[in-house]
Amino acid sequence: MNVNYVKLVMGVITDVRVIITIVAALFIIEFAKFVTSYKKKPPRPKKAKAPKAPPPAPKPEAPAEGGGDEAAAE
Repeated sequence: MNVNYVKLVMGVITDVRVIITIVAALFIIEFAKFVTSYKKKPPRPKKAKAPKAPPPAPKPEAPAEGGGDEAAAE
């Protein structure tokens, strides 16, 4: 009589429909647990931007190289 119970229990446990139902129930329970315990992360504080540096001063123009005409004229 004890062997019949073992066969019955093994038949129920190894049935594909039972396995699929257990897996689906576990997914639903875990998802419900996630939804109920979900807390939104607080927003990150924005970093203060550094003030922009002023544009560099224009460089004075250097005399043209090889411009012997101007030097000879002076």
